Amino acid sequence: MGLKWLISWVLTFPLFILLTGVEIKGKIPKRGAVILASNHLSFLDPPLIGYTAFREVYFLAKPGLFVLSKFFTWLIKTYNAINLEAGQGIRPAIRLLMNGKAVVIFPEGTRSRKGVLLPFNPGVGFLAINYKIPVVPVKIINSNKNWISLILRWHNLKIIYGEPIYPYGYKNTKEDFEIFANKIREEVLKLK
Repeated sequence: MGLKWLISWVLTFPLFILLTGVEIKGKIPKRGAVILASNHLSFLDPPLIGYTAFREVYFLAKPGLFVLSKFFTWLIKTYNAINLEAGQGIRPAIRLLMNGKAVVIFPEGTRSRKGVLLPFNPGVGFLAINYKIPVVPVKIINSNKNWISLILRWHNLKIIYGEPIYPYGYKNTKEDFEIFANKIREEVLKLK
């Protein structure tokens, strides 16, 4: 874990836990390349994963997030957001994975406004199959609820990390990328 990440985590994690009461189930591998494939309900999801993964993670992020404001752009870049602008983001993500890092992907491609898990894009399958990287399915529950309901515990914020899924037996084809992405989606749905 990098110094910046560690200091930020130590200083803010207790407050985050106190405010949200997040319940954490499961864990991710502490070392080695891994893709975290999560559902996406709200803006709270990336920091939630960042706090609860217990290792430094990197996030693939939509280009639109990098134009909201200078401060927000600085903030998300500081905490490892990778801009997917014009396909440039995928190369840094591959380099990170090849160097044994953890990369977070929201395979739905956008937040689910109604809380229903959307179809997964095949990009998660492409990365996993081409580079032989395990994928940890992640399910976030209630991050789309308002802050007051989380603080007052009217809704329980929960994050569940599943067991790593290895891309063995898949071919480097678009069809298999989609099959593998659907398998990950099914595993996210099963998490409770």
